[in-house]
Amino acid sequence: MGVRRADARDLESVLQVINTSNRDAYRSIIPPEQFKDPILTLAQLMKEFDTMNFYVCRVEDQLVGVAALRIDEGAAGAVRWVHVLPEHRRKGVGTSLMKHIENEARDTRLRKLRVIYVWEKAYWAKASTQNS
Repeated sequence: MGVRRADARDLESVLQVINTSNRDAYRSIIPPEQFKDPILTLAQLMKEFDTMNFYVCRVEDQLVGVAALRIDEGAAGAVRWVHVLPEHRRKGVGTSLMKHIENEARDTRLRKLRVIYVWEKAYWAKASTQNS
């Protein structure tokens, strides 16, 4: 298992991992009228690549996980797009991606790192974070 920074050659695979993972994880819990599939298009992903550093995890020759780090002003960073293919979950892929991003944040001398984005219509997610 190896993690590295993604490049343009990885775009299609990154898109496939994000959309497959999102579909598998959320289709049964997000109300159908609010579920968006695909969650991301290639054009949208290309814009995200311009604002974030994407990292990919491969097992053998297959890209199985992705995560992104946005570096903000004030020595802060934000993590987004953490996705792992369903058949590779609970095998250390997400942990490897997050450790890699944490190391990148340290190397970049970021003092604060946070996970961003809760969909504005995700009332079930917002309620659970407000009550904790």
